[in-house]
Amino acid sequence: MEANAATGFADDKDIPVWAKASVAIVQQAEIVQGKGGNRFAPQDHATRAEAVTVLLKLLAQKNK
Repeated sequence: MEANAATGFADDKDIPVWAKASVAIVQQAEIVQGKGGNRFAPQDHATRAEAVTVLLKLLAQKNK
């Protein structure tokens, strides 16, 4: 995937160029779906619930 891949998030312009490909990959794998308003919110801190959700989705992907 290209480093400047579009993520489809409303705040795509706020996602650093170096992170866009990784964000697009985890979005396509349905590991990260973003926050309300179709935002990724790259400057926000993740809540405990969000972090646990990501970890559980990663484990589920690994166990497929």
